[in-house]
Amino acid sequence: MAAMNLPRPIIIPITSGSDRPRLSTIKHDVRVIRGGVIALVTMAVLVLGVAAGAMLAPTAIAVVLALVLAPVANALERLGLPNWISAWLTVGATVSVLVLGTLSFAPSVTDWAKRAPQIVRSVEEKLKPITRQFAALENASQQITHVTGAPRSRVAPVVAATPEGTGFVETVATGVPSALAKILYVTVLTIFLLLGRRQYTEQLILLPRNYANRLRMARICRDVKLRVSGYLFTLAMINIGLAVTTAVCFTIAGVPDAVVWGIAYGILNFVPIIGPTTIILFSAAVGFVTANTLTGALLPTIILLAIDTVEAYFVQPMLLSRRLVVSPIAIFVMVATLVWMWGAPAAITAVPILILIHTVMMHMPNLRPFALLLASQHNLHGARGRAQELRRGPAVSS
Repeated sequence: MAAMNLPRPIIIPITSGSDRPRLSTIKHDVRVIRGGVIALVTMAVLVLGVAAGAMLAPTAIAVVLALVLAPVANALERLGLPNWISAWLTVGATVSVLVLGTLSFAPSVTDWAKRAPQIVRSVEEKLKPITRQFAALENASQQITHVTGAPRSRVAPVVAATPEGTGFVETVATGVPSALAKILYVTVLTIFLLLGRRQYTEQLILLPRNYANRLRMARICRDVKLRVSGYLFTLAMINIGLAVTTAVCFTIAGVPDAVVWGIAYGILNFVPIIGPTTIILFSAAVGFVTANTLTGALLPTIILLAIDTVEAYFVQPMLLSRRLVVSPIAIFVMVATLVWMWGAPAAITAVPILILIHTVMMHMPNLRPFALLLASQHNLHGARGRAQELRRGPAVSS
């Protein structure tokens, strides 16, 4: 009877060597499934971004604008103003400046529209030598075709009949209400984001359930605030200086519409790489069309190239080297993707979104290799050191 009451022995299965290939196969299948899920999620995000572009683009612009204006609102609050007054005052002043700039920009745009036929005739006159060369080549080709006896077919050009003066009016009539609705949406959303920026930050930190993930979320919010907001605010100050410098230089050089050129350059410089290149090429085209001499045609382009060189190689590295942590290749691809998805105005949000993605990836152990791929060459060693610090678990600084 005593032997019957003894506890049964515990049998522990021993994994044989034949089970190891099965475990490696399971791990490989898990990695393949994970890669497929990531690819499907990426495709779904792109499809959703294109489908909901009318809503997501102004939302992203409002978030970026709130990040730009956050330091200004914080400064007003430190002066003793309440939260709601600082938010309304900051956004109201910014929208007023943008509206006044647009109104001051409108007469020059109207003048350019009126001069469009004259500009077209000027282009035709200046391109006559080139068209003569092409005409000679076409005549020689026709003679060769006639000698060889090949049949020639002539297709009469089809000219679409469009009523004069209705296209521009219809475009304005249909586009202005939509533009005003988007401006109102961006303005109101920016005010709400500034009003609730601290509350939303606390809610994001408390969203995870355990302490470690809350600490990680706090670090992400801190780094996003320092990098994105600091980058945007510094870039806005640089672009204001560029607009003033360009307007002054163009005025001294006698270039027409100097203020318009300055405002256009300051706004387009928010789009890295593509913006400055566009305004420089456009100045070369306008100079070629409107100027009577070669010096007058190249003068605006030379001035913009000089300003862009100083800004790109001296001002930005000195002020933005610690803020801009992503590579130019990633910036270019992101700008092209957002322009394809949401249109040209959304290109302003490319760098902030990239900095946000890079910051989140740096705090996620499984995504840190991708964050190093996005890092710029100048900040690559710093990004690796930052990843090592995050592995050691640094304390959150205020």
